[in-house]
Amino acid sequence: MVPADSLYDGPLARLNPALTAFGVVVGGFPAYMAIGSVAFLAILVLQGVSPMEAAAGGGEQLFENVAALLTGNAIGMVVGLGGLAILVARLQSTRPWLLLRVRMPNLKDVSLALLGLLAILPAIFWIGELNEAIPIPEFTRMMEEEQLLLLEKLLSGEGSLVLNLVLVALTPALFEEVFFRGLVQRNLERAWGGTAGIAATGIIFGLFHLRFTQALPLILLGIYLAYLTWQTGSLWVPVIVHFANNALALVFGEAGGGTELDALGASVFPWYLAILGIPIFLLIIMALQRRGSS
Repeated sequence: MVPADSLYDGPLARLNPALTAFGVVVGGFPAYMAIGSVAFLAILVLQGVSPMEAAAGGGEQLFENVAALLTGNAIGMVVGLGGLAILVARLQSTRPWLLLRVRMPNLKDVSLALLGLLAILPAIFWIGELNEAIPIPEFTRMMEEEQLLLLEKLLSGEGSLVLNLVLVALTPALFEEVFFRGLVQRNLERAWGGTAGIAATGIIFGLFHLRFTQALPLILLGIYLAYLTWQTGSLWVPVIVHFANNALALVFGEAGGGTELDALGASVFPWYLAILGIPIFLLIIMALQRRGSS
């Protein structure tokens, strides 16, 4: 395995890695939002909506064109997050793909990681239930409710499940992982070490989504994905797990007639599954640890 420090041989190699990580996060969010918004408006114009009408449509345009909105969002993610991460990795290293940990995964690692997701999902769900009881500002709650209404409209519509999987599951799995677990985590590990880098990456990932009623489960999922990246040494492992998590939520949502997975409640994850899942999850973590040390 190539030592991590030897990978930093590009023009930005001497820049403080923590500053690099936080600079990418601060720059990546507005880039993602701006590119996604421009792409959304461009799609509307291509569909025959006038530029003035597209720009002035506000929330009404969002609800009438959910597929276009998600497509624009995916483009913003590809360019604003994935593109930025790859650009910075190239400026930090002459071997950017190694820096981002883009290497073939071990099948046993992938299998254990997916089993770990299935074991911990019920507990993550119930932690989300507790999270929703934490008071948050009203404008934030209203913003989240609008996001949920858009997602429910997508799930209850006649759109292709395959297209929805690409836009809602695959694109975030690929490009959020390149951004967070590829670049941000690698730099935070370099600055603060493995444990702190994993924890910080998970926290940043959870808060980045701006869903504060689900911040705790998103943070826990982010920490698990960060741990998998660090433990297996392959970015593809968290990509696959991230895709599986998103795809399960989408498929369960469509099966529930447009109800998001969170709202399906105890019919999907009764409380006893959360309790049973925790020791199974810990056993899987131990198995991954043994594989890493062997």
